[in-house]
Parts: sequence; structure tokens; C-alpha cells
Amino acid sequence: MDPERLWKELMGLKEEIKGLRGEMAKLEQGILVGEGPLQQAIRARGIELHCKDPDDELLFSPEASPEEKASFYELLRHYSFRLFLRDLISKKESFRAEELLRYCSLEAVQRYISFLLKLSIIEVIEEGTFRLLKSSIYSFGPTLEWFIAQMFQREFASPAFYGVRFKDTLSGGDYDVISLWEGLVVYVEIKSSPPRGIERGEIGSFLARITDLLPDIAFFFNDTQLRMKDKIVLMFEEELYKRYGVSGRDKFAVQRLVEELFHINHRMYIVNSRKDVVTNFSLCLRDYLFHQRAEMFPILPPTQII
Repeated sequence: MDPERLWKELMGLKEEIKGLRGEMAKLEQGILVGEGPLQQAIRARGIELHCKDPDDELLFSPEASPEEKASFYELLRHYSFRLFLRDLISKKESFRAEELLRYCSLEAVQRYISFLLKLSIIEVIEEGTFRLLKSSIYSFGPTLEWFIAQMFQREFASPAFYGVRFKDTLSGGDYDVISLWEGLVVYVEIKSSPPRGIERGEIGSFLARITDLLPDIAFFFNDTQLRMKDKIVLMFEEELYKRYGVSGRDKFAVQRLVEELFHINHRMYIVNSRKDVVTNFSLCLRDYLFHQRAEMFPILPPTQII
């Protein structure tokens, strides 16, 4: 056989195999976290899905391989990497490693830069100087939403959508993450800015979206290691008082679960990133199950379990 023809056929087969691998990865993901039940749960609430899972504002390319996305997810579990990315986005047109040392050591920054180069998230302008490839990116928020949706899929084997918009809801706006965990609809509102950048009106919008969606469990997640009690909890108390008056203080009291995790009636949770995001969400989900099941079974309080 003609060598040139053989080479072309081999290249064609290589592309076909690459395409098949991509389709298999999508199929495997669909089997693992099948979206059908979550879509059904949304329809059961009389809400029509308009759009979900936008990829135009994510830091990585939509063409990234499943392995690359998995590696990116694992790095996002580290708070220092998330802070590094926020810093990088603010300097996206041109930056050097030495300019990104607010939250990381030089060694860590160099390691992160090397990783982002491999994923084609950044490129070299000149020796030692880089820029973000997606110049339209202005916020870390959408990538953080993707990360939390991935957390539900990977850690809790639960289907999840991010960047969700519905048709004709009273509250409007985006629902950052919606998941179906243990057959229950979970809604997560996500804030990537520190508490000082969050206003009380955002708490009101969160509560309004809960009224529209009627989730079983709701989270207000602020990606910070700062205290929640100083501002976020106070704004929740003020907003609940505005809506329900004095009686609401008892009916919807904001109580500490543990450290900087808070709950309202063991169904609505205020969460930050202190220690670990996955651990914090796990604690809250377990708390929900404990208090729901305690009414049906003689379960000992956690402090009495040996």
C-alpha cells in the first residue's frame, strides 16, 4: 500500500478514535449522574427550564478532555487555587508569577501557571509574562458554579445543573446550582466575593428563588474563610425579620450548626469555605438527614453515638 495513503488512513482512524472516546466519556457521565430525574423534579414543580450549564464564561475550553476537567476540579478543591484564579482574572491581560503572591507562595504560583498552560487556559506573551486566553472572562463566579455542580456529581453521585434559568418565574435571575440528592431537590446560591461585597438584597433574592423553586434543601454558600456571623448571618436575620416580623425570629431562627456553618430549621444552610468545601456540604447534608429521620426512628444525638 502507498505509504502516504496508509498515513492518511491512520490519521483518520486516530481522529475517529478520539471522537469515540469523547462520546463514551459523555455517555459514562450521563449514566453516572443521569439528568432525567432532576429534569423531572423541576417539571414537577411547574417550572420550565430555559437554559443550563453555560460554558462561555468558564475558564477552561469546552473542548477540554474529561481527564483535564477532572484535574481542574481536583485543584479547585484547594482554597488557595481558587483565590489564585480570582487574582489572575483581575490581571488577565498581562501578569507575571511575582504579581500573584497575595495568597500563594511563589512555588505554588509557578505550579499553578504550569498547569494552566497545559490546559491552554493561559498563554505566554513573552518570557515570564502570561495572559488569560479567554479575554471575555471578568468573574470567577461561573467557574465556581461549575465546581459546586461537579462536587455534587463527583462526591455525592447526584445530577446537578449550574447557571440555570427558568421561564416566567416571579423572582427571575440565575439559579447557581440545582441538584437532585437522595431524591431531594437541592438549591445552592453561590457568592465568590468576600462578605463585605454581599448586600442584603441578595439575601432577599435568594429567599425569593426558594419560594419559586420549592427545594427540599437550600444552601447560601460564600467562598470565603472569613466569619459568617459578623455580616452574612446578621443580614439573614434582618431579611427574615423584614418578611415575618417578630414571630419569624423564633420560627426561622438562624442557629449555629458547627463553627462557621449555620442553619435555619435544618433545611436552609449558610456555608463558607473554612476547612474544606466538600466536608462542609457533607456535614450539612448529614444534619438534614439526621433531623428528618429522627422523627421516624429512635436515633441517638451525634454526641452519643459510639
